[in-house]
Amino acid sequence: MFVKNVFAPIASRVIRCFLVEPEREWSVLGLSEVTGVSYGHAHKLVATLMKLGFCRKTERSRIVVANPTELLSRWANYYDFSLLNKVRAYYSLDADLDRFVGKLAAVSKRDLMYALTLQAGAALLAPYVRPANLHLYVESERLDEWRQILDLQLSELGGNVFLVEPYDEGVFYKVQRLRGALVVSNVQLYVDLYNYPARGREAAEHLRKTVIGF
Repeated sequence: MFVKNVFAPIASRVIRCFLVEPEREWSVLGLSEVTGVSYGHAHKLVATLMKLGFCRKTERSRIVVANPTELLSRWANYYDFSLLNKVRAYYSLDADLDRFVGKLAAVSKRDLMYALTLQAGAALLAPYVRPANLHLYVESERLDEWRQILDLQLSELGGNVFLVEPYDEGVFYKVQRLRGALVVSNVQLYVDLYNYPARGREAAEHLRKTVIGF
C-alpha cells in the first residue's frame, strides 16, 4: 500500500511535480500521465505522502502539496548529486559562461535535450558565485554528439566542463530558458546544489531565499 522511499528515482518525479508547482491541484491520473509513473505506483506514492503529511486532499478530491518547505528540505538532505549521477569530465578552451551559453543557444535548433545545473545554472538564475566549472545534464546516448558540438577534450586530471548522465529523466521536468540556454527547474537546481562542495550549500540557500520562496 505504501512506498518505502519517496525520494527514489522514479518516485522523485512526483515529488518534483508537487514542488515545481506547489499551488497546483493534481489527480493521481494526472500525476501518472505527466511523470510516466504507473498509475498504481503513483497511487501508492500519494498515499505515502499523505500519511507523512506532505500532501492532502482538497475539497474537490484533488491532491496538493501540504508542506513544501519540509518536503524540499527532506529531499535535499537525501539527495547527493555526485553519488546519484554519472559525471564525465572534459576540458574546453572556451568555458567562459557567457560564451558557453551562446553555444548552447545555437544548439536549441537541434534535437538535443540538455539542462545546465549547479553553479552554472545558479549563475543564470540567482547569481551567487562565478562558476569555475560548467555542468550539463545530457542524454547518455548522445554524449559523442555533445563532445563534438562543444569541442570538448577528455580530461583525466579534472576538467572545466562536465557532461552529466542523469540518474533519472525527471531532471528535465520543467526546464527553463534563461539567456537562450536551458536550465533545470528551480527545485532541481536547489537539490543538486545542496550537498555539493565548492559553496554549493550557500548557493542553494541563496536560491531558495531569492527565487523559490519556501
